[in-house]
Amino acid sequence: MRLRSAACVLLMVAGLVGSASPVTAAALPGGKANHVVSFGSLQEQSGGNWVRLGTYTFSGTGKVRSDTWAWSQSKPVARVGTGTVPGGRCSGTSTTVRACEIKTAGGFLSPAPEVRTGSFSLYSTGGRQYVNIAWDQSTWRSEEWWVDTAPDTTYTRLTFKYSPKFTHGYGYGSNAGLAVRRPMQTVRAHQAPLTMTYHRAVKGSVDYVDRAWDMSRYIQCTTTTWCMAFKTQATDNCACAAPYDKDRSLQTFVQQITNKDRRDTHWHWCTCLAKGSQCYKGNSHVYPLLQIIDDQGRWRGWVGVEASFYPYTDVADPRRNDMLSVFRVTEWA
Repeated sequence: MRLRSAACVLLMVAGLVGSASPVTAAALPGGKANHVVSFGSLQEQSGGNWVRLGTYTFSGTGKVRSDTWAWSQSKPVARVGTGTVPGGRCSGTSTTVRACEIKTAGGFLSPAPEVRTGSFSLYSTGGRQYVNIAWDQSTWRSEEWWVDTAPDTTYTRLTFKYSPKFTHGYGYGSNAGLAVRRPMQTVRAHQAPLTMTYHRAVKGSVDYVDRAWDMSRYIQCTTTTWCMAFKTQATDNCACAAPYDKDRSLQTFVQQITNKDRRDTHWHWCTCLAKGSQCYKGNSHVYPLLQIIDDQGRWRGWVGVEASFYPYTDVADPRRNDMLSVFRVTEWA
């Protein structure tokens, strides 16, 4: 049954949560309107996993709008070129990346195709706030996120709490407009330590990873200033059969998609997989990203997804080799 107002949502959910105390319906989650979110349904031994990346915009009227990109194993898409080939001091030498056109997930170069609308209500339990979203689209039903405010109060964090539709999610919000972003030179100059956490589904399992993200390794490209990159000289993560197993370096790229919104993209692949070619065209890793921007317009990290679909038909179950993840790179995890 469609709910008629934010007040109806407030009354219905209050009856379900027991000790939770309602917050003023017109309030915003953490006092912030514009959020970037990544979420997905990642389950073990599933060929139907999917991920989404986009924005949630909350209004003082109790309404919320979602604009998302979607990638699913039920409709695998090919990687696409962004039109950017890194140039200048970040590429072209034995210690820098190769001058290869950067790839991203199909569809990410276009505006977000999915739009949903709904109503939201805020609750407080145990001294912590959470937001309940009731979507107007019946297939999405409702979802809940914990809401926490950064120590400096300039942005908020959404932590996945519950949804019958998906299993993992990250989100960050502020009152900066969704067209506000920072250029690559500002991102590269970020000094605060960053942490990458992600849930990743591949080969029938779902793993959780928590590791440091070292921005200092990146080299700002001087010809294509909206790009930065670095080459890891040797890594145990790259395993190739002879005779290509000797080059175990990793090619890593980050690129701005547009200066009109928060979109960036991350791409990496093992050099040995190119098997003597200049660039790898196979099962590389593509990660669409959205910048986290605080109230003062500062870059605080990314939320993102991996949507890397196996491009070959040389195995019995290609979908088992897909790589999907929901993740964040941020100083406040």
